Amino acid sequence: MNRNSWSRGLPSRIVLSAFLAASAGGAALAQDSTETEDTYVLEPITVLGNQEDATGPVTDKGNPPTVTGSKVPVYANEVPQSLSVLGKEDLERFNADRVSETLRYTAGMMTDVFGDDNDTDWMRIRGFQADQNGIYLDNAQNLAFAFGSFYTDPYALERIEVLRGPSSALYGGSNPGGIVNYVSKRPGARIRETVLQGKDAPSGSIAFDVGDPLDNGEAYRVVGRFEGGDKYDEFNHGERYTFAPSYKVTAKNGTELTFLANLHVADEKHNGSTFLPYHGTVRRQSFGYIDDDENFSDPDWDSYRREQFSATAIVEHTFVNDFTFTAIGRAGVASVEESYWYPGGYTGFAAVPADNAGTLSIIGFEHDTLTRTAQTDVRYYGIVETGPVEHDLLFGVDARYYWLDETQAFGFGTTSVTNPINPGAPALGAPFQDATSTQTQVGLYFQDQLRFGDGWIVTGNLRFDRVHTEQDGANGFARRDGKFSYRAAVAYDFSQGITPYVTYSTSFNPQITSPANGVTKPETGEQIETGFKWAPNSGNMYVNAAIFQINRNDVVTGVNPNFEQIGEIRSRGAELEGGYDFRNGLTVATALTYLDVEILDDKNASLIGKTPTLTPDHELTLRADYAFGGVAEGLTLGAGVRHRGESYADTANTLDVPDSTIFDLYGSYQVVENAELNLSATNIADRRYVTGCQTETVCSYGSGREVTLSLRANW
Repeated sequence: MNRNSWSRGLPSRIVLSAFLAASAGGAALAQDSTETEDTYVLEPITVLGNQEDATGPVTDKGNPPTVTGSKVPVYANEVPQSLSVLGKEDLERFNADRVSETLRYTAGMMTDVFGDDNDTDWMRIRGFQADQNGIYLDNAQNLAFAFGSFYTDPYALERIEVLRGPSSALYGGSNPGGIVNYVSKRPGARIRETVLQGKDAPSGSIAFDVGDPLDNGEAYRVVGRFEGGDKYDEFNHGERYTFAPSYKVTAKNGTELTFLANLHVADEKHNGSTFLPYHGTVRRQSFGYIDDDENFSDPDWDSYRREQFSATAIVEHTFVNDFTFTAIGRAGVASVEESYWYPGGYTGFAAVPADNAGTLSIIGFEHDTLTRTAQTDVRYYGIVETGPVEHDLLFGVDARYYWLDETQAFGFGTTSVTNPINPGAPALGAPFQDATSTQTQVGLYFQDQLRFGDGWIVTGNLRFDRVHTEQDGANGFARRDGKFSYRAAVAYDFSQGITPYVTYSTSFNPQITSPANGVTKPETGEQIETGFKWAPNSGNMYVNAAIFQINRNDVVTGVNPNFEQIGEIRSRGAELEGGYDFRNGLTVATALTYLDVEILDDKNASLIGKTPTLTPDHELTLRADYAFGGVAEGLTLGAGVRHRGESYADTANTLDVPDSTIFDLYGSYQVVENAELNLSATNIADRRYVTGCQTETVCSYGSGREVTLSLRANW
């Protein structure tokens, strides 16, 4: 690995100033020096260089540069945790409309948690929910609570990176399973792209990506996408828009300032195929199975409306001492209004049907949610040498503000599986939730990554967070929490491209729940992980493997409003992810996840020793494609298989959700030099299957067959 590649185009050797000597603690730096009459001139030091290399297109799948898991630009094998980096090909291969769809072939991930949900990216990492407090955009958190969330169109992203395991030592409050970091498309290169797409739903979309470098170090980029038409279940249709302009300017002193904006608007109906009973989806009943494209809401009353906007500024400056200052600031607002009927079980909210018609109890739910967020992350990093040891130092502070105003109400009705009716508008009761919640978090963090002995990499992280949470309303409260987080890791980078490592890391997750309900402190977690990353210099293969154990403590247990924080869950497992390019046109990639998740403590003692629902014991994916030559040059054909193991549908572990195996096909053909056709067909056999059940009355069908044809043109 050539670390000098980070400083290409920048000074790669510096003279340490007295300022840096002081910042290293005032200790004498044991470096080679040349004595002059008046002073010592220290030997030059190699530095990391510009961060932009680690956020641009992914050109090296095996060992790409990244800032996820380090907050400074390093190669993936230097991050002492399991990490996946998805680039342009991964985001486009199956013509994915949602981020979660792009992650179906990624180790450690459970996507499609609630089936074919069109408006939410439900995701779990290593058995723990990640979509609420594990989503980051450009390394700054997109916190979500209840319906107060931000949606991101994958077409606006350059890459998606999955960091597995507790990561609070860098990122503050988050879940113990890991985080997903979205990296925005940024200006710099000349880009001219238009994408026309059609689905057999039927629906269609048009997208564009246009950018140019300008004079005087300036550049712009404009990304947009419009999608409209029908979805794949009954009466579900609508439109959504994304518009993401960006602009970069470079000052004469080398300071780079990048502005990013993202506008997203959606006006749609809700999908069916989810919140369905176990008996009727997994197990056949007297009426058969519930249709996997049935929708029990009302087309005239049902609505989903999202309007959101965020603006981001990123500043970066490399000083004469080759230390780099980077700061990101983002403000956002999201308004989400929803009205829909969803099943709540059979008659009387029962799990088993009471008649041959499959009479369902349905819940008419309506909410109005407004979210405002602001966050900043300021980092100062660079390299200092102390004798034979090289220190990659990082000093940082980040702050986050999250404000949520929500009103929720519901009413009741009935319909049936065999004779569904339009239930009309419900008679809604008084709001059962009408509150404003606020959470602020400020964290100070430090990282030292030491390199010595021609391959040793020792990483140490320390962070302290102060969190203030308050809520008004009937159960109003105010609470302050403070928490230290840690990460310690040892790795060795062999010359053959193999990097084994062992890591200990912790997490914490502050709760937006009243102490009156028994919730008084953040959840916590800790993990021990060992594994290896193998990316030979030949560049035609990569293998990442890890085994781990996570203990999640202070878990909130019980039923609202009577919670307790005595819960403990252990997640133990193994992951394998790799790919091989035979260099004859054939490439293969695979991902394997094995999980053993067990409840170690709970308010309900009968649950101890059980496995939580929505936790398949294993997942396996395999994908292969072949690029033809000769008379068929320009044609690529591929196939993939996704296998999900069994899970439980109830907390007592008496009901199984069977395993499923889904086959996907994809292919592309270069029509002319700058135009390519792409065809994908997911779930080609149109198999009816259940992705998982949260309870005996909340099960979800996976997506049926979806065929997409796109034409991508560049000029």
